This record gives sequence, C-alpha cells and structure tokens, in this order.
Amino acid sequence: MRSNIISFRFTDAEVEALQSFQVSEDKSPSQTAARLLRGMFAGILEPSTGLSTSVDIKELVKQEVEASLGELRSQLEAQLEELRGKSKAR
Repeated sequence: MRSNIISFRFTDAEVEALQSFQVSEDKSPSQTAARLLRGMFAGILEPSTGLSTSVDIKELVKQEVEASLGELRSQLEAQLEELRGKSKAR
C-alpha cells in the first residue's frame, strides 16, 4: 500500500491538546495524530482499506476527559481555599 506525507501547523494549545492523547507507543506528536486519525477512519472507511487501531478511542477520550475534569476540580478547590483564606483575613 502506498503512503503519503501530510503536513499542517498546530498552535501551541493544539499541540498541547494532541499531547494529552499521547500513549506510550507514540514516539512523537505526529504518531499520536496519525493514530487518532486512523482510529476515526476505522469507523468511517470500509474494512477493505486495511486500517486498524488497537486503541479504543472512546475509552481514551473518556479517560482524558476524566483526567481534565479532575485537574479542573483540583484547581477550583485550590482557588476556593484561597478565597476562604482571604475572607477570613478580613
């Protein structure tokens, strides 16, 4: 099967988001992007195309969302504690 190189630019925020989906098998952000796209195409393209992925994209997204929510929750709790401290100081 013939392969082609596809190149495009990402902002720093987009690269950071892409890196959040990186797994140990990915050696670079490019490999992460390719794996994610192949996973998306697996549900769209006919099986005869030969594309496959060993990663459950839905589970990966769920894990990333849960991790992000956990981080956000921690940040909000820290901010709340800071505000409580300032309120008590008054």
